[in-house]
Amino acid sequence: MQKFPKKIKKLFSLVQIECRRFVKRMHPLSIRREFKYLLARSRDGHINVHKGLKEYVDSLIRLSESAESNYIIRSTGKGERSYMSVPLSQARFLEVFMQSIKAKHVLEIGTFRGFSTAFIARGLQEGGLVFSCDEDSRPAPAARRFWQAMGVEEKIHFELGTAEKVLEKLTPDAPSLEFFDAIFIDADKENYKHYVEQSFRLLKPGGTILIDNTLWKGLVQYENSHDNGATHMRNFNSWVFKEYGNNEWFTASFVPAWDGLIMIVKK
Repeated sequence: MQKFPKKIKKLFSLVQIECRRFVKRMHPLSIRREFKYLLARSRDGHINVHKGLKEYVDSLIRLSESAESNYIIRSTGKGERSYMSVPLSQARFLEVFMQSIKAKHVLEIGTFRGFSTAFIARGLQEGGLVFSCDEDSRPAPAARRFWQAMGVEEKIHFELGTAEKVLEKLTPDAPSLEFFDAIFIDADKENYKHYVEQSFRLLKPGGTILIDNTLWKGLVQYENSHDNGATHMRNFNSWVFKEYGNNEWFTASFVPAWDGLIMIVKK
């Protein structure tokens, strides 16, 4: 008879605990947190990289940077049109990729403030060089200051002018120079097709062309988009995979990260 009240008491205690948990879960902040978790979690094995997750990844990369480098990187990420620079995680990807293919000479079409340029330069072999070009002279002084602060200025050659004219200089008469180990394209999207076609003449066998902004803020998924940029990129993506997707001379793949990155390998 004495055990029965003890069981009741234990059951009552458990009910109290569950009631407290329920009340806590019903708190507005808890509901908000659960809702954010529900939106962020993967339902099909693919992650939606929201701002919080991006900041988490960037924080991991900053752990491997010196305090001085982190300060320089944070300072460069501020200011007008900073969104036009590649994210930190993508810049590190480019650095590691260049290391993995033992790149020595890289062409970059589209410099802006030189954020990606600096990381590419860090990934080069000894004696390597990034040849970067841009038609906008306004960000050039900031880019040079950044390269100097990151200690890579001597690994970068900057050419002011339209990419089309710079490419013409690089391929005046020779049918194929095959000089660059990799080419990174992040410039005016209307001329992407032309840049890719010209780049193949400059790329070594086994080299890679990397093309940025191929997801165009995710709008390329819509067939009838009202965004002209999205329509253009959608057509460009289709052209790349029809022409260079997988044949005797080229293989292409799509990295669905950041704002989209197409990679084409010259066999």
